[in-house]
Amino acid sequence: MVAFPLIKLGTLAVKQISKPISKSIRAMAKGSPFMRRYICMPPAQFYHWMDVNLKMRILGLGKATEVKPLSEEAAVELGSEIIGESFIFSVAVGTLVFEYWRSSKKEEQHETKQSIAIRELEGKVRDLGLALEEQDAKLRELNRLVVEYAPSSKK
Repeated sequence: MVAFPLIKLGTLAVKQISKPISKSIRAMAKGSPFMRRYICMPPAQFYHWMDVNLKMRILGLGKATEVKPLSEEAAVELGSEIIGESFIFSVAVGTLVFEYWRSSKKEEQHETKQSIAIRELEGKVRDLGLALEEQDAKLRELNRLVVEYAPSSKK
C-alpha cells in the first residue's frame, strides 16, 4: 500500500524535473556551435520543409517546388524547441511504459496467485471426492454386513 503513492510521486517528480532539464538542453543547444549546426538546425529545417509542403497541400496549391530554408537563428531556436519538447515527450513516454510494465507485472502476480488458489481448491475437491467414494464403499460394506448378520425375521 505504501509503494503506490511513492511510485506515483516519483513519476510526478520525474516529469517535473524533466522541464528544467529541457530548458538547460535548449540553452546548451543554442550556445554550442556543434549543437547548433549538427543537432538543432537539421531537424528544424526538415520540420520547416514539411510544414510548408503540408500547408501548400492543405490549401490545394500542390507540392512546393522550392522551400526557402529558415535563417540560422530561427532554425536554432526551432531546433532547440524541438529537442526540448522531444525530451519532455520521451520522459512522458518512458513514464507511461514504466507504469504499464509495473501494472502488468502486478496483474501477472495476481493471476499467478489466483491460479495457485484454484489448483489448491481443485486438489481439495479431488481429495474430497476420493474420501466420499471411500466412505460410500465402507457404507455399502457395512450395509452388506448388517444384512448378512442380522437375525432373519422369517425364521
